[in-house]
Amino acid sequence: MDCNHVVPKKASHSDPQRSDASERLGRLAYAVQLASLLLYVLGLWLEVYIDTRKAQDVGDTVFHESHRRWRLRTSFLFLIWSILSGLALPFGFGWPLLVITYGWYALRVLTGCVYWSRGRVIGAGRFSRRVFLEPGK
Repeated sequence: MDCNHVVPKKASHSDPQRSDASERLGRLAYAVQLASLLLYVLGLWLEVYIDTRKAQDVGDTVFHESHRRWRLRTSFLFLIWSILSGLALPFGFGWPLLVITYGWYALRVLTGCVYWSRGRVIGAGRFSRRVFLEPGK
């Protein structure tokens, strides 16, 4: 099995698939994710709302769908690991786990922001469930 999947490298900001509404929605979702580091529950709820309810208002492209799935996975995994870290606090290893969880979350959000700003599809790497092939293949 060939592990060298071809991923669209760059979607231009002038690409007709990237409408102004979808641009604003993507930027808003990443801004809310960054804010959720401070406003934990409200930020996560708002980000999930944006990516599940408001995403229906804009067209789905491979680019937007990859980022929507990236943000939802990031939010849910952050929530799960934060709860587990909180439960581990009485046993002495909760604080290091919580620091690692917050660091991982910040890294995921920043990675998503960088890929978004460069117009690149995210999450189509080695361990991805979905393979994005070049048109015509």
